[in-house]
Amino acid sequence: MLNTAPEIHVACAIIWRNGKILLSKRHRSAHQGGLWEFPGGKFKAEEYPETCLIRELFEELGIIVQRTFYICQIPWDYGDQRIRLWVYEILEFEKNPIGRENQQIEWFDPKNLQALQFPEANDPIIRSIGLSRIARFYDSDFMIEPIVWASQFDQRSLLYFRGLPPGPDLQITIEKSLEFGHQVVLTVDQLSCYQCGCGVHLRKKDEIADALVALHGLQEPWPITSGIRNMHDIERQCSWPSDAIFISPVRETKSHTSSSGLGFRRFAELASKVGVPAYALGGMSPRDLGQVIDGYGFGVAGIREFQ
Repeated sequence: MLNTAPEIHVACAIIWRNGKILLSKRHRSAHQGGLWEFPGGKFKAEEYPETCLIRELFEELGIIVQRTFYICQIPWDYGDQRIRLWVYEILEFEKNPIGRENQQIEWFDPKNLQALQFPEANDPIIRSIGLSRIARFYDSDFMIEPIVWASQFDQRSLLYFRGLPPGPDLQITIEKSLEFGHQVVLTVDQLSCYQCGCGVHLRKKDEIADALVALHGLQEPWPITSGIRNMHDIERQCSWPSDAIFISPVRETKSHTSSSGLGFRRFAELASKVGVPAYALGGMSPRDLGQVIDGYGFGVAGIREFQ
């Protein structure tokens, strides 16, 4: 996808080394000067995002990027400037980073980022850190005990216990899921089982005003997720506090045969507008993760192929 929009397009990255993240401090004279940021820079004319990122990180830090992993696009209007951040994750690179443009750089523990000052457009990046790229939806039709289901999948995942009523069974399942290292999102009607370390999934059928009141009463819920199917949903939910969004159905599914699949192209179009990481849902399997990331998605979510 080329830089043809009127926004200023910027590529930036969450760069990891030994469990820490590299940040740069903007020069005082720059737009949003004096704030910390994720390293990167502006696109050149008709430059691809990854090409821009690799070039900018070499020019700014002297590192040679070996591989990038797409996270999301963040369109943002500062009033005096409209930008679009193309956000990536980098786990492997060569050379030791240095501030080649006399900028201050520093490695930070992810837990300490909330205490730093960033440009406002960076908030969704910070909220995305640590988010699993695999999301699994529980379905009681499979007749599997939820605590067994949670332990079956070796890869760290975001778990959604859809349809499970609040009670001791859900409470114990949440505890064990968190012990296994998984992330958990609960629906509003499951919040009596809320534990520190859980997130919340906002559904279209929820009374959003009541849901937002419930969120304010929780201790740092993360992640907050929701789902969309089209542009109408994006417009309706633009005021919802989502850290990640499920877009469905990407493919036609057995449970929703009346809904034709969006396809990967339409998925990418919708994902570019939500401003947070987007999961492909509907007919997906863990094997589709690479294709989804290449198509400007963050992760994959599902039921049948994720048991």
